[in-house]
Amino acid sequence: MTTTTWLIILLVLSVVANVALTAQLTARRRGPQPLSPATTVTVDSPQTLRALESTRLELEQARRAAEHATGLMQGRDLELGRVRGLLAQAQAQASDAADAAASAQEAGALRRERDGLLTRQRELEEEVRLRSRERDDAQSQSQALARIHELEGRLADAEARAEAPPGPEPVSPAIPRQLPLGRDTTTDSTVDGADLGPVVVRAASARGDRARHDGEHRRDAVLLRFAEEIPAPTLLSAVAAGAPRGRWSQSAAARACRSLAAQVGRYGESLGRELYGPGGDDGALNALLRTTLQGVAHSMRLVTRGEGPGGEADDAAIEVALTALLTRLGDSRDREREHLAFGVGDGALLRLRDGKWSAVFTPGEPAPDRTLRLPAAAAARVGWARLTTLPDDVLAVCSPPMAELLLREDVGSWFAARWAGRQPYLTSFLSEVNVPVRSTGGDRSLVCLWDFGDARNARSATP
Repeated sequence: MTTTTWLIILLVLSVVANVALTAQLTARRRGPQPLSPATTVTVDSPQTLRALESTRLELEQARRAAEHATGLMQGRDLELGRVRGLLAQAQAQASDAADAAASAQEAGALRRERDGLLTRQRELEEEVRLRSRERDDAQSQSQALARIHELEGRLADAEARAEAPPGPEPVSPAIPRQLPLGRDTTTDSTVDGADLGPVVVRAASARGDRARHDGEHRRDAVLLRFAEEIPAPTLLSAVAAGAPRGRWSQSAAARACRSLAAQVGRYGESLGRELYGPGGDDGALNALLRTTLQGVAHSMRLVTRGEGPGGEADDAAIEVALTALLTRLGDSRDREREHLAFGVGDGALLRLRDGKWSAVFTPGEPAPDRTLRLPAAAAARVGWARLTTLPDDVLAVCSPPMAELLLREDVGSWFAARWAGRQPYLTSFLSEVNVPVRSTGGDRSLVCLWDFGDARNARSATP
């Protein structure tokens, strides 16, 4: 308890003691009063009344003083509680400030450590980049040296065997010196292909030297399509060779290929039955092929509809020789693969076996039929033949200029050495078809088909 509290208590006790002492003195002054036996009468004197009134006033003052002291004590307690709360709050703030300072110091230390690690990481990354650049440079130099040694070896081997065809750069493609002119122009060259398990196919068409020199466009087109409508998996390959001076021969060749795929699909079920069914009939097959080519001819005439005499199609502007091949896909368990070759005109189907090229089908046989062209010859005789291949055979559906190159002894052996047994990449195939060697100058177009018999025997492509 505080000093003020003790002072208030002592004041109250002194007041009470004074009151009690005054009452005792008043009683002694009065003395004992005689009482009658019958009645008792108490008479207060004026002094006694004044003393009692004085005592009562002193008691009232003492009570008010006690209440005031009590109020002061409560106010002191409230003030003391508020001071204690402020002290506790100040202590908590001081503790928080100390914790914050410690946290700030820790965060600063962690930040400095992180900055150091980031700096070290950047140094390591820069070192890794330098090492990677050095490694890549070393690998590039090593690969370049290996490539140089390989080219030197191939050049020495080629010179020793003298197997390259005549020409300054036998493995480099001819580069056009100008773009073709005319409304029927198309790309200078095109290439396509696919690896279909045991059957690998490549197709290319390149503008001939004569057309490049004269600024004329390529007039040939090639086609590779799955004949989905034939029940057995079958590949359709085709080469359409436009007439050398036909104004719309390129558009006609491209339309002939697209229409051929549509017509084969239209009669696919019947063709599959006659090709692979046990009761296939050659007469029915011949009629189907003629109907197919008639549909192709009708589609070709749409190219020049209204440009001929009397508003008819101009057949002379869209003449095309068409050679096509249907090949049964899948593994050939009986060691022979079935094919159907057909067409109109002077194209050819060649076979590479044991390093030698030989013609196995020509649509224009006998010789007078070689001058026939679509669309005019659609109603004439359609040339077709069934044939088979053995594993490691190569078939080539060719336009006339390409067939002449392959059948030449000097050039054909070069192509045979590059294509026998292993198929090339698409770019290599186009370069080889485009090889700058003396020829008649016509467009070079062909589809090559490698037969490996079984998918497990298929070899990887060569660069």
